[in-house]
Amino acid sequence: MYTNTISAWLPWHRESYSKKAIGWLALSVAILAGSTSVTFASALAGTLSPISMLFISEALTMLFTVLSFGFFPILKRITRLKKKKVLPILLVGLSNSVIAPLLAFTGLRMTGPINAELFIRAEVIFLVLLAVAFLGEKLKRQHIVGAICVFLGVAIVTLRGFTESLTLSRGDGYILLAALFYACGGILYKKKLHTVEPELMIFCRTCIALAVFFLSSPFMHHTLIEELQHFPTELIIALLGYGFLARFVNLFSFYESIERLPVRTVSLLLNLGLVGSIGFASVYLNAPILPYHLAGAGFILIGSVLMEIESLTGGRWHFVALLKHRHRSHV
Repeated sequence: MYTNTISAWLPWHRESYSKKAIGWLALSVAILAGSTSVTFASALAGTLSPISMLFISEALTMLFTVLSFGFFPILKRITRLKKKKVLPILLVGLSNSVIAPLLAFTGLRMTGPINAELFIRAEVIFLVLLAVAFLGEKLKRQHIVGAICVFLGVAIVTLRGFTESLTLSRGDGYILLAALFYACGGILYKKKLHTVEPELMIFCRTCIALAVFFLSSPFMHHTLIEELQHFPTELIIALLGYGFLARFVNLFSFYESIERLPVRTVSLLLNLGLVGSIGFASVYLNAPILPYHLAGAGFILIGSVLMEIESLTGGRWHFVALLKHRHRSHV
């Protein structure tokens, strides 16, 4: 009997171990791939217009969604959505997949990748403030301490280690505005659309962004095709890296990890992408890592972790949906 029990338990144990191993591998790949996003986008921002960057980003997200979940099954599920969801979906799409990315890509043309990665993290502060104002959520001590830490991190970078007066560049301002719009979309999603499956929301968001691109193309001075015709050959690696690694591989690995690992583990460890992003920017673009960058990143990382700890209070499914909706929606 004991032998039979062991033989019956071992296959399950091997399956569980394999599932976790794949989950950890996928999470590691998601963190590393996500760390390249801002750097590759920054390298491309000087050559491609923000609207072209928007198309590339959203088209590849659309490709991931269709290949992962199927085009016709997604359409079938979308037709079952209630009509009252249409307006919130449109508003979230415009906020998170059109306005915020355009602001972010514009900001990348005027500021460095390290500053951009740090300032975009201000989204968590806006999320907390908007949740209190519009969702009636109560501030917990960890949320307050976390928000203060993130604010200090952003302040350190803005004031360059408190060695200069407040001089926020236009690029940094665009990035902060992008963070605000990302937070607005996240709050609207949490309030009105938390029952909508994340993959349906991602598909709808990309459709809205692509529709805006095609509608605005006739009024643009330079089309995407013209920009690609004059595209520098030395940036082909950055284009492929941004399209395949930072977008497709990142999203695919993230979805694989969240299906196999505890959601809180994935949520907390994804914050390590901040460290990876700063390191990759230094290696790929020779961006200088100054002491105030490290200090600011440290405070932002601590603050983000503190605010994530209490994130499961609304229920696991709702948190997973919100995490999927937010993950690497920016840049």
